[in-house]
Amino acid sequence: MARRRLSFCLAVLAVGVSMAEPANSQEQSADSSARFVTMRMAGDSAVVGHYKFTVKERQRLAFDIAADDPRAELLASATEPKATGTEIAATIVSTPRSSDEDRRYLAYWLGYRVTGDALETLSAFQWDTLFQQTGRRAVLTFSARGHPRGVQVSSDAHRPVGQALADALSAMALALPEDSVTEGSQWEDHVAMTLKAPDGSGFVAAVQVTYRLREIQTGPDGTYARIEFDGEPVSGGGDADVQVSGRYFGESVFAVDRGRYERLMAIANFEIEWEDTSGLPPSRSFIDWEAQFAGR
Repeated sequence: MARRRLSFCLAVLAVGVSMAEPANSQEQSADSSARFVTMRMAGDSAVVGHYKFTVKERQRLAFDIAADDPRAELLASATEPKATGTEIAATIVSTPRSSDEDRRYLAYWLGYRVTGDALETLSAFQWDTLFQQTGRRAVLTFSARGHPRGVQVSSDAHRPVGQALADALSAMALALPEDSVTEGSQWEDHVAMTLKAPDGSGFVAAVQVTYRLREIQTGPDGTYARIEFDGEPVSGGGDADVQVSGRYFGESVFAVDRGRYERLMAIANFEIEWEDTSGLPPSRSFIDWEAQFAGR
């Protein structure tokens, strides 16, 4: 694929993915003048809950050619807006791990559905039948500080489900601080956004993220940390031949005592400029992307 230049503007509002029940191993410290908390993903053995992951994406492609260019009519169908949606439902179960080990969660698929313009896939009923025939279990792995490590499926037939969830989690600002923090503390990390070029090929854009602990709230249900974050794409990060610019920001809520993110919602708006993509004229992609995770 020829050299590409890309610029995008994105906005992400995140309010997290739940990952575990209360854990005795969760550390928390506080004093009367300034409350400090140590945030880690829980590593006990418990049924975490039932979760629904939803991702929606809308793309529009515009070619930089004159209206009377002979190619304009031929490329008209490619410029029609295209929308896709993905829904994944699963029961999450955490497994015992030591404090410095990666966290391992068992996921049992409850349902999967993909919708989209001119998209051929199995129906939700057919996917459920497939899960009944081939098994429902998968494994989600995170670092103790919340970095997604991947999704392992129990059957090749489940790979689309696992890949969809892995891509969504990698794009979320879920990193926790290395040390104890208090209101106003900051830390840095990155996320990886999986994007597509007009010819259908994919690449990864790395985004450097600065986190800020905006507020610590304590109530009858425990202690919660409200985290705000913002960032910019890293020059040379992700796929090296892609130049990225733009902004990334949002918010999350982490249950300190329980060792889990409570909720997540993310919104992204991209503008991408392409040069000579597999022989196509120069073009721009406009992408509206939304994701949310909710559990009970």
